[in-house]
Amino acid sequence: MRLAQRPFERLSRGAGLAVALGLLVVSSTAFGQYKPEQILKQRPTQADVEVDEPTAEETPNCQVKAFKEGGYQGVCLYAPDGTTPLRVWCAPPPKEGAKATVEQIRFFRDGREVYRDVLGKEARWVNAGGSRRGQIDPKTKQIVAWLSISPEEATAEIVAALATNDFDRFQRVALTSADLKTLGLGGSLAQELERQIAAADADGFAKLAAALKLPADVRWGAFNGNRPATIPAGQDGLAKDLTVYYNANVVVVKGDDATQSQQLYVGDLVQVGDAWKIVGLPSGEAFGEATGVVSASSVFFPAEGAAVAGAEGAGNAEIGAELTAAYQALEAASPTEYPAACEKAFNLLLTLAAQNPTEETSLVSQAADLAFSGVQSGLYPTGAEKLAALADVYKDSSNAELKAHVRYRQITADYYAVAQAQPRPKDSELAMAQEKYAEDLATFVEEYATTTAGAEATLSLAMNNEYMVENDAAASYYSQIAQNFPESQLGKKAAGALARLQAEGGELKLPAARYFGGGVCDLAALKGKPTAIFCWASWEPTSVDAMKRLAAGGALNVVGVNLDAMPNPEATAEEQNAFYKELVAGQPWKNVCDPAGLDGALATALGIPNAPWIVLIDKTGKVVRSNVTSVEELESFLAEMK
Repeated sequence: MRLAQRPFERLSRGAGLAVALGLLVVSSTAFGQYKPEQILKQRPTQADVEVDEPTAEETPNCQVKAFKEGGYQGVCLYAPDGTTPLRVWCAPPPKEGAKATVEQIRFFRDGREVYRDVLGKEARWVNAGGSRRGQIDPKTKQIVAWLSISPEEATAEIVAALATNDFDRFQRVALTSADLKTLGLGGSLAQELERQIAAADADGFAKLAAALKLPADVRWGAFNGNRPATIPAGQDGLAKDLTVYYNANVVVVKGDDATQSQQLYVGDLVQVGDAWKIVGLPSGEAFGEATGVVSASSVFFPAEGAAVAGAEGAGNAEIGAELTAAYQALEAASPTEYPAACEKAFNLLLTLAAQNPTEETSLVSQAADLAFSGVQSGLYPTGAEKLAALADVYKDSSNAELKAHVRYRQITADYYAVAQAQPRPKDSELAMAQEKYAEDLATFVEEYATTTAGAEATLSLAMNNEYMVENDAAASYYSQIAQNFPESQLGKKAAGALARLQAEGGELKLPAARYFGGGVCDLAALKGKPTAIFCWASWEPTSVDAMKRLAAGGALNVVGVNLDAMPNPEATAEEQNAFYKELVAGQPWKNVCDPAGLDGALATALGIPNAPWIVLIDKTGKVVRSNVTSVEELESFLAEMK
């Protein structure tokens, strides 16, 4: 078996990929007609996907088997051992007399799915493959927009784009003027961002790519940044909270030679829905010629940064100056230099904390965050040990908030120390680390549920259990948050989620709500056929398109709950009307729209964490499932209800 990898490249479509994938048909009764060679012709539509491939000698001995599972039927190609999957063609069960059309092709590495083509719709990286979700152009099979992408993956896309001088690829992870409206930005901040967006044109990008002289085999090595910062609504004219990374950088490496590496300065990254985007162009020096004089600058935090500024003001100028230098060294450190630079900054923060008791909580928390960030990136593996020692120091502290913060960082770092280990851990080792993490987190929540870190951990456990459909466990955690933080928005959302879960098997009670454009939202009036409460947002257009197709059959009522917040909280009724009229245009269902978005009355009463989120109600008005997370999953439940 060999690993098939396609590095940064502009893909050319050969004959094997010219197959009209949407026309593939699968017969569950005559799977013998499919040969391994036929199935192996189907390649991932996207570059940068590593999947297992049998050798020419192994291919004839691979096995093709039909399957029916989870609302799908299809064929699976196994390695010669008969148990290790290589490809799976998935098709929804066809209507009587029709052929099953392939909807998904799933690709595997080491026996686990890492990538999925949802044909003509999405490309998805899953499990160890990553977390990206990209919208695909049905004709070109290329990504046209990222529906979800992490900061790490977004910066890897930036490196790939620069390596191949692919401006289109860069634009997909670059902040746009349209994003500014979505984020509710205005005033001088929006003007400065507009200036940087305009400067990040094709000309400037091409000049940067040429100046960087990245080697042909360059690869993304690591993402380095301060912990993410949330700028609250109201500050700097923001209409809603804005989450950013500032003064961020990435390590780029030549092939597998970690000694040939240097930093590329990314600057600011902004979270837009589930995707992270860069502000303007990155900066850097020609590969192999770095002097360290280039540095990132931040639109949001032009000063040195919270950690250094806090240290300078702590009353010890000499150590504060050392800490400033340590952070600068950390920004410029290569992967081999990073552990020592991180440890120095970590120790200096603790020294300052010991000498300045009034700043202890802030400085120790910063030290814990720094060590955790290093472990999470894989560049400071011994940081987990440092956090364990720090947690031991504070285990008897009367400062519950600080004690909880350090312990929470330690628990999470212990998991990442295994997950980010090199060489990559075995699946069994990773599974054991995940199990221990879940157990430690559950114990932590029992002890620290009333602290800020405890609430964060409890919410994480609740959501994880919901996604695993462990509703009793999720309800228990939501209940804790609701009881401990009853007046906070987090507590109110948790109470809503709890009520939603407890409604399964009974009727769902909603607060009074009116549809946009007129009419009362009355679930009782919809009895007679199934109803889907469809919580959607403009940042998830694929699910909206899928729901349109499903609703077109007329066998399902759809109640839309829009989760887009009004960009300008002071907008007039006329402006709000125009905003939501454009959002809901072309939808065949009625919508409840709230200027508060995810924090709106109905979203809060249902405890909705994100989009898409669906509550399925049967024709008698009883809740069948309160946590359907995709239209695809909804279709499966509807099929079972017939």
